[in-house]
Amino acid sequence: MPAKSQLTPGQKPISLLIADDSLVFRKELRGIFDQSNTVEVIGEAVNGIEALDMMLKSNPDVIIMDMEMPLMDGVTSLQHLMIHKPTPTIMFSSLTSEGTARSFDALKHGAVDFVSKDSFFQRQDLGSFQNDIIHRVIYASKVTMRPVEPISTSRAELRTLPINPSDIIFCEDCGTKNVIDAEQRRELEELRCQECGDLLQVSLINKVKKINFITVIGAGLGGYSNLLRIIPSVSPDIGGAIVAIIYAESSHVDAFAEYLDAVSNIKVLRMVDGMNLEGGNCYIASARDNVYMKPYSAHYTIRRTKAIPGFGPVDLFMNSITSVFKSRVAGMIMSGSEIDGVRGINAIKEQDGVSLVLNSGACLCKEMGVNILRKCMVDIIVDEKDVTDVITKMHESNSEEPIVI
Repeated sequence: MPAKSQLTPGQKPISLLIADDSLVFRKELRGIFDQSNTVEVIGEAVNGIEALDMMLKSNPDVIIMDMEMPLMDGVTSLQHLMIHKPTPTIMFSSLTSEGTARSFDALKHGAVDFVSKDSFFQRQDLGSFQNDIIHRVIYASKVTMRPVEPISTSRAELRTLPINPSDIIFCEDCGTKNVIDAEQRRELEELRCQECGDLLQVSLINKVKKINFITVIGAGLGGYSNLLRIIPSVSPDIGGAIVAIIYAESSHVDAFAEYLDAVSNIKVLRMVDGMNLEGGNCYIASARDNVYMKPYSAHYTIRRTKAIPGFGPVDLFMNSITSVFKSRVAGMIMSGSEIDGVRGINAIKEQDGVSLVLNSGACLCKEMGVNILRKCMVDIIVDEKDVTDVITKMHESNSEEPIVI
């Protein structure tokens, strides 16, 4: 984590409300912040109802809230909070680990950060524990919040898609044209010719979608939250692919890709070595994977490699994509503290691609984006609420697949 911030003359400390039914944990946290000149604890609540009441009265800059509390649990309190008075909230849990579905639930419902209590109390270095929690509160205090409506979107709840020309299969035996309805397509049942009863080749329905444009996203700490508020509403008909490179543990990225897929309209896949990119999908990779794209024949294949000096994982992937797709690439930087992406964004700009940085107000960690703004020509600083529309328009404006030379 970065070095501890200090207050400037006249600057007020960050006001903090702690909501946790554990007296031991509240005392532990208060003791840490009492030694800090940057954070001031202005109240303690023992359940979700009390937390909401105290929040309205004291108007804290940041809230630390336990997920497991009596009367009203932390997630329910968070949902009420984000609808009526959005406030940067760090969720804690003694029962849930980071990188699990329940931790992603908290982020989806508006939390800016999630921390497992065990991850703190198992540390032998108390000083590291203290600095880490202080930094997380400082980061959280700088996030610009907006109302978050309850989210329960999944592919199973999507509207039925209209029938397309690709839903027509000609029987190889008798030549009869068979129109496949939406119900059959969705369930992928065994399909037979309506004339002769011969088994139809279902694989003909699921044609590989071409890629006409790729958006590459670089993110670190706080990136999960950004992606959870952007990717779920992206249409699978964007006509290209989205790739997100995240600075996070590989096991966490595995779980995140599975979770994001469950709540998104677009198909979300965990990127692995040897995978071929297809249009209409979103791919998630860990920065530790060191992946790049290499064209083979008509395919765009993902390969892993060793770290390359001078190139971060985001740089590496952006450069490999740009060498093939030229101007049909957008590079976007979200929340993150890592210094990466400068070479990648510059390569995209050299080929007349599009460069974007997420508005810093939506970023838990602003360092990655700020560094890009200092060192690169950035086309768009985009608000989080507008990202989906911007991505969609960029992909729709490019209707043809690039030629691989």
